[in-house]
Amino acid sequence: MNTQARLAVLGIAGTLLLAGCGSGSKKPTAGETDPALSAALGDQIMVDPDMSGERGAAVAPSGGQITIPPQDRSADAIAAAKKQAVQMAGGALQPAPAPAQGGANALAQSAATAAQVAANSKAATADCSAKVQYSNTWAAKLPAEIPVYPRGAVQEAAGIDGDGCALRVVNFATPVSVADVISFYYTKAAKAGYGAEYKLDGSDHVLGGRKGGKAYVVYARKQDNGLTEVDLVASGK
Repeated sequence: MNTQARLAVLGIAGTLLLAGCGSGSKKPTAGETDPALSAALGDQIMVDPDMSGERGAAVAPSGGQITIPPQDRSADAIAAAKKQAVQMAGGALQPAPAPAQGGANALAQSAATAAQVAANSKAATADCSAKVQYSNTWAAKLPAEIPVYPRGAVQEAAGIDGDGCALRVVNFATPVSVADVISFYYTKAAKAGYGAEYKLDGSDHVLGGRKGGKAYVVYARKQDNGLTEVDLVASGK
């Protein structure tokens, strides 16, 4: 399932096409990106400066795959990211159980339901998603328990927090393995009291769950160039 098809479950395929799917139908809002994000997170995540106003600057011309600078995917960079992930997880990562086949749509639908936070809101999920704003600063507004993987290179982000809606969607790349990504979010989610269902949907490794009115879904896939691309959805309050 491609990025557009996955996010269609959230009702935002028409408006939120992340950098990983290679579509240019909508561009992020210019001028809101690097300074605020850097101030909020320091070295925890990276943002390509060329992504501040236009999408695709960090996407390879061949095959539309995300790339990151060699120094950010070196052995030292990978080791530093893994070390920080362990620290953020409280000192140890738990390996996720073997994934079940299919059934990932239910996890996305749960996140879509959680996006509508107003008890008396009659807005459909598509109405929430139609109001999302594009800015990589939304990566800094993820729940503390479901952050971007340490040193992940954010490619695009969007979100909304108001009008009865709470939704963040972030696309990023990391040189660590899919297993490392899933283990990090499995550990973080479990410690924070979220459910953690693990599914394998085609080439996508999908982890998701809920805690009360909050939900998350992580889609991770290995690119041909060795990087792991991740779509991270967090919704609700």
